[in-house]
Amino acid sequence: MHYWIDPGLEKTICADRTIFFHIPIDEKMVMKNPVPCKKDTHAAIRRWYQTFQETLMQYGVYVHPLWLFRKNHGGEWGFTIGDTTNDDLPTPLHMTCHQSSTLIYQLLSQSTIFPTGSPLHDVVANCYGNGLKALKAILLCSHPAFVDEPATLVTTYPKQKDKSLLEYKMEAEDFLQMRSMVQGFSKELDDPGELDIFINNMKYSTHVQRVTQDERRQRALLHKYQGDKLLETLNSVLMLPDCPGRMEVMNASRAVRTVSTPPREATTGARTSHIPPLRARRAARVNAIDAASPDSVGTSGSGSGGTSGGSGDRTDSEEYYDYDQGPPGEDVPGPFMNYEEACVNLLQIEVPDQDEPPNNMFTYDYHRAVLAIQENPSAAYVQHCIVCRGQH
Repeated sequence: MHYWIDPGLEKTICADRTIFFHIPIDEKMVMKNPVPCKKDTHAAIRRWYQTFQETLMQYGVYVHPLWLFRKNHGGEWGFTIGDTTNDDLPTPLHMTCHQSSTLIYQLLSQSTIFPTGSPLHDVVANCYGNGLKALKAILLCSHPAFVDEPATLVTTYPKQKDKSLLEYKMEAEDFLQMRSMVQGFSKELDDPGELDIFINNMKYSTHVQRVTQDERRQRALLHKYQGDKLLETLNSVLMLPDCPGRMEVMNASRAVRTVSTPPREATTGARTSHIPPLRARRAARVNAIDAASPDSVGTSGSGSGGTSGGSGDRTDSEEYYDYDQGPPGEDVPGPFMNYEEACVNLLQIEVPDQDEPPNNMFTYDYHRAVLAIQENPSAAYVQHCIVCRGQH
């Protein structure tokens, strides 16, 4: 059997362990959250399909898992429904698939779902309302089950070039998955040999190779180059002062806007804050957090109610960063889109210099507390906070 359905007909588990819950289709949420395909390369289409599948399945729409398509099997949809050992889905999902197909076609027909000028628009239009057929047609030239010579899809190992590190890593993982299907053996980036090739094809491979070579030979540090830790480790390597690409990454980040608020001392009965202002380097960016002070009224942590991100009711004496304020029509940066972008911007935040009293008081106390704990670890367990001397 290529599936398992529970006796209560509440869920179906596919051959790749994908779980599909039998819930009513939420058409409103499906149409409200389209998943655009930003590039029409083979690797980008496969990555988009997987994101598209995972998103729609949350709302009760069935999309066949990417790696369950089989050669010369499944007709126009690429999979079969029935109760035989060769079928991909059980009979109770027959109506769900038909409803899903109609809704999927509506999504794929949107002008913004594929890049402007992409031939995929015509591919979808030729399927005349059949969304599941359109999905198979989109994959015809990108999936090894539908290509006559699948080995041609894995002839060239991907290179980073102008891609971000995250995008390059995803493309390399897709390549290894494809190669395992075509050539019959499976390896991931956790494999030392595959990681060597991955690093060799990075944009700044010489620097990364020099910094990481010794660590990757030590068994105790191998965890830094496996799984989700790999991206974090390589990002930190690229941010080292001697990395030739460090300034290039910094210059690519967007600038922040600083907004000054009225002095807190001007508020009757207010206590002076010792929290230092954030100081950003040029082209740095941080997300705004509108935290209400204990002495203010009518504000909330999310900026809702009261002034909604404004500075009318705030009494903080610090300088803070705010994306919700600014002249009309100004190009305001959006939230971080991935870990890499957030990491780059976070590392550009500077703490105050010690020659700027009194704003550096909290930072100075914190440094002193850290040194005290290093000398006497039991100091970390005292009753009162050793940073603020028990004031909070």
